[in-house]
Formats: sequence, structure tokens, C-alpha cells
Amino acid sequence: MIEITYITRLLVSILLSFVIGSERELQDKSAGLRTIMLIGLGATVFTLIPFLLLPIAKELNFTFDFSRVLSYIIGGCGFLAGMVVISDKRKLKGVTTSACIWAIVGIGILTGLGEFILAIFSTLVIYGILKLKYLRIKIQLIGKKKKEKKHTNYSCKSEK
Repeated sequence: MIEITYITRLLVSILLSFVIGSERELQDKSAGLRTIMLIGLGATVFTLIPFLLLPIAKELNFTFDFSRVLSYIIGGCGFLAGMVVISDKRKLKGVTTSACIWAIVGIGILTGLGEFILAIFSTLVIYGILKLKYLRIKIQLIGKKKKEKKHTNYSCKSEK
């Protein structure tokens, strides 16, 4: 019965990671579908490990701090996220992908803890935020058209 619970958590993690990963893949980002799915799945697996160790720890009268496991997951995520940020002259590239990696680890942890509603909601919010890029592009295009319209209203008279 416990195995079914854990397998369900893993499958939900894969599904939610797929949603974010497919968006990154369509944008041809360095951390695409497979990478995002593996990161989300890995975070879920490492979140589940303490639950598997709990019966053994009780039998040996041993205690462990679950929050340490979570902190190491997040620390490892920071290492991965830092690898995708590239400094190119005066511009940073990969910051959104880096933040996406960090966020997908959070979703993996939530899923591993069995917090499906919060994980699904977070996935939808992250997906929406990633789609804001299109809104920004549209706003920039509208602003550009307004500037062009302003400039075309002025006529230059040539002096004789």
C-alpha cells in the first residue's frame, strides 16, 4: 500500500514537471523537457527517502532531522541552477531557466510530501509566469508602434 502512495507521488511529479519542461522545450532553452523532468523527479525521490528510512530509524532508536534532507535538496538545486546562468558582456542569460529549476525542485518536494493541491497550483502559477514573456513582447510591440506612429506624424520641410 505504501509503495502505491510513493509511486503516485512520483507519477504526479513527472506529470507536473512535464508541464513546465514542455514549455521550456518549446522555447528551446538549455534546461528543456528531460532536464526539468529529471530535476523534479529527483527532488521527489530525495524527499521520499526519509519516509523510507523512518521504520529503520525507529527500530534502531535513531532520530534524524528531515529538514536537513530538504536543505540539501535545495542546495543541490542551487548548484544546478547556477550552472545555466551565463554572463555575456553586460547581460545575464539563463536567469529565468535558473529560477525555473529552483521552482521545479519546490514542486518536486511538495509532491514528495504528498501536497498535491499546492504542487498543482504552483505548477499553474509557474507556467503562467513563464507565459508572461509573450505579454511583455506584445506590450513592447504596441509601444514600438506608438513610437513609430508619433514619428510618422511629423513631416520634415526642406528649406530652400
